[in-house]
Amino acid sequence: MLNNQKGIPIKDGDLFILYSNPFRFLYLAAESLIKDATQAATKNDRETEVNHSIGAIVLLLLSTEALINRVYEGFIRSKFPKWVNEEISDKWSFTMKWYFAPLLFEFRDNAKTFEVDKEPWQSFSELKKIRDYFAHPKPLSYPLTILNAEKKIMDFTEGDIPRWPQTKIPKDLNHLRVSDGQKVLETIKQMIDKLDSFMGGIIRKDNWFLTEQMHKDEKADE
Repeated sequence: MLNNQKGIPIKDGDLFILYSNPFRFLYLAAESLIKDATQAATKNDRETEVNHSIGAIVLLLLSTEALINRVYEGFIRSKFPKWVNEEISDKWSFTMKWYFAPLLFEFRDNAKTFEVDKEPWQSFSELKKIRDYFAHPKPLSYPLTILNAEKKIMDFTEGDIPRWPQTKIPKDLNHLRVSDGQKVLETIKQMIDKLDSFMGGIIRKDNWFLTEQMHKDEKADE
């Protein structure tokens, strides 16, 4: 979806500048995978459910950085000198960017941001750990129990499945389900809602967070 300047005259050969939105593609692709995983779950197609849930979670984790980088580029970058922007870009984690974005956008004493000891921040901060876990995978050892020796079935017992403490998402990829992808999606939606409220509604205005902007290249007319 593109938002271009309305009411401007155009002619053959005019040049436009597209300001891309990687978040849009990652986020919508993740939603599509969650739908596919949901359908697979209803058919008891466990392998497809797991595969699509993994894909959705990875894309959603990547999308959080794509969105906050675009927020800084669109609404914050122009407020500060080059060296400050380079410091933010090169040294801040994406969770730091999320936390400070409302404060840097308003830049006033009574500006509000996320409460780190409450949801959705607590789950979001754990998503950062899960993102790193996916980005730097290492083989792990887990104890298994024989559930049915005759059929050669073994698994974790339900209480022994290793999980992330806050989100309860399984660390073992075999046990990822569509509900885990939905949990990640819901956390990100809550974060977007909070960010939007802190920044005066600018994130959701005209569906900005899910659109790409296109503007006429005025220099080409000179």
